[in-house]
Amino acid sequence: MLDTDIIVTGELDEHPATPTVWLVIDVSTTVDASDVERALTRADLLRRDVPNVIPVVAGDQLVDQARKRAEAERVVLVRDGSLTGWDEAIEQWVVAA
Repeated sequence: MLDTDIIVTGELDEHPATPTVWLVIDVSTTVDASDVERALTRADLLRRDVPNVIPVVAGDQLVDQARKRAEAERVVLVRDGSLTGWDEAIEQWVVAA
């Protein structure tokens, strides 16, 4: 079973030919490296059944090690209502149609 905080599906406006995209979101007050790892692991599990799964972490605070790991692994960061790494994550995780 996929034990995650939030799973969201939708379509990308910037890639209208791409089928459904899935966001696997790990939410914490303070995002650390283990949150990034959880998002990656859970996205990998869902990716066994569906393509185009993007790992995401969201929180109020961000540990520097988590930021570095998210950037390296192309995990989207959500903080204060803004996204970091969205374009890189799409490039990494979304199959071009």
